[in-house]
Amino acid sequence: MDHSVLKKFAACQRNLLLAESDEKSAYAGFMRLCAATAADRGIAVEMLSKPQELRRAFFTEKCSQLAEVYGGIFSLYGELTVPPQLLADGGTAAELLEMGDIFRDRAVLGWLHQYYNEPYRREIAVGLKSSKRLSADKIAAATQIFTPEWIVRYMVQNTVIRYVRSHGTEADKGELYFSDDEKSGKTVRIEDIRLIDPCMGCGNILLYAFDVFMEFYREKGFSERNAAENVLKYNLFGLELDEHACAAAETVLRLKAAEYGASAVPQVYDFSGVSESIGSLINSGELVGNSHKTANIGKLLEQKYAIIVTNPPYLGRSAMNAELSAYVGRNYADFGADLFSVFMVRCMEMCEKGGYLGFLTPSTWLFLQSYEKLRRRLYAECSLQTLLHFEYSAFDDATVPLCAFTLKNAENCGKGTYLRLTDFKGNMELQRKKCLEAIQDRSCSYRYEADTSDFLNIPSAPAAYWLSRNMLRCFCGELLGDKVPVKEGLITGDNDRFLRRWYEVDKNKVAFSVSYKKKWFMLDKGGEYRKWFGNREYVVNWENDGEEIRNFRDDKGKLRSRPQGLDYNFRPSVSWSQITSGELSVRYFDENFMFNVAGTSAFPYDERQLLILLGLLNSRVASELARVLNPTLNMNPGDLARLPLPAFPEETAEAEALIRENIRLCSDDWNSFETSCEFRRHPLV
Repeated sequence: MDHSVLKKFAACQRNLLLAESDEKSAYAGFMRLCAATAADRGIAVEMLSKPQELRRAFFTEKCSQLAEVYGGIFSLYGELTVPPQLLADGGTAAELLEMGDIFRDRAVLGWLHQYYNEPYRREIAVGLKSSKRLSADKIAAATQIFTPEWIVRYMVQNTVIRYVRSHGTEADKGELYFSDDEKSGKTVRIEDIRLIDPCMGCGNILLYAFDVFMEFYREKGFSERNAAENVLKYNLFGLELDEHACAAAETVLRLKAAEYGASAVPQVYDFSGVSESIGSLINSGELVGNSHKTANIGKLLEQKYAIIVTNPPYLGRSAMNAELSAYVGRNYADFGADLFSVFMVRCMEMCEKGGYLGFLTPSTWLFLQSYEKLRRRLYAECSLQTLLHFEYSAFDDATVPLCAFTLKNAENCGKGTYLRLTDFKGNMELQRKKCLEAIQDRSCSYRYEADTSDFLNIPSAPAAYWLSRNMLRCFCGELLGDKVPVKEGLITGDNDRFLRRWYEVDKNKVAFSVSYKKKWFMLDKGGEYRKWFGNREYVVNWENDGEEIRNFRDDKGKLRSRPQGLDYNFRPSVSWSQITSGELSVRYFDENFMFNVAGTSAFPYDERQLLILLGLLNSRVASELARVLNPTLNMNPGDLARLPLPAFPEETAEAEALIRENIRLCSDDWNSFETSCEFRRHPLV
């Protein structure tokens, strides 16, 4: 499937249709035409063969007939005005026919829904960057991202097929299936296996799961018609916040079932008019109303599921509207850093014991301290079976690094398999190929096995699956924060106002030594990757003990600055940049420096401790351990404070001499350029 063609087609048609019609009519007309073509390509052919003045009536009548068979898109909004562009010669219908038989893959209808609404989603994303809270009607649009087809296959194969095989039924594994030896000894009827996607979007996960269940029924001797009826009646369930996406899901599932002569109505429901902000997070007892839809949603929320597979919405707490934020605070406060982590916990609650879960989420939960309680709960209640850790920018439709993983809702199930794809820069197709290579070759260099119980020995329990046993043992030692104070420095509130490079101000007003009382004082402000010595460029206005900064307020009288860590100014330190290039680099600063938030620092108690600490933190081992505690480009004080350190040896004279030599060499290098206040002469002169 060429997604670039689908994107171009949907975007172009959106612009043309909106130029002559209202938003509701334009969307419904576009999606109905696409769904009608998916149901029967001959409809578009016959319609375009008619005179222009008859096409609208023909299309309206056909949509009415299709609504009785396929519901969903054809029933959404009832009868609407048909945009002229939709049925014009050379218009939308004609272009659809030129694109060939694109609807052989039923998921295309969902992709067209997403690509048609992409400009709207981007517009909302701009608001999110400005920390705007989303109203109920915008949550779905902002968070709806289709799951790539091969990741759907990976999640379903390693949950549904694994569940069936573990319960005594032979089934083809699939190309993305990881090996397993697990058998429960307990058989299960296919009709008793319930799968739900509580954030189903347009249903592409359910579509593939439909095919998998069909194979199970065929193996049991069911006719294709009965098998398809059973899949929709007993096996597949879906919930979705957005009524548009839910309508598309209903239609594509009914189209799929109709291929086998089945006419069962899918059990998929949206929350419009029921719970428009909270969606699947809500408990059945909290639903209000007695409509048929409310009752059906309540039933789906009450029952437990053998399989839950989903791509939950990604939405930070700051963007949640008041209703959603309050609900998360009351029910999931420990897991509420993002909506996806809340849904992970909610899905664990909905899953039956011994069942399986599959997710596509941001990979931030694997490491960041704000998700520690989520990790600990997951390790305590579930077992990670498989995990794909994608390269940072591989997924074009998301602005966050992602991972896909499967869990068993049971404790102590042994080691899981992890693929570290982070070093393979490229698109998701490259990630897929690397995944297939690792599944076929258990000895490949980026395939790891790890037990989540090992992660609990690491501060904040990050999922550091690639660590060797020796590296894991490092975390049994004392932590940096237990040995020395680790502090975050001054926040001025306006660096353009209070900071300068030392050569931008009158040299006579700079306190190059703390013993002088001047206006400008030397400042450690982090900086580029540099070990041992350097990044000594900035000065800060600290006249009269920082009087102006200490009293820097906004128009409402609120203090804009944060004069923190002041007791540690003008003390020898080892310092690192809060924003890193990915590698930890630590530098020595003497007693003549203040430090700000970008130059986070540790303050040893004596010179020996300072030198040994500087040497340890600049080692390759420390850099690797720091990457475990926070693999992002932000190295916060709390991250380094949790870094394990070995016991200092009694005899350190040789190490101290080497570290002093490193400081001297890097000092000479730094001072050989005019940007250093210690510059005397260029080394080539």
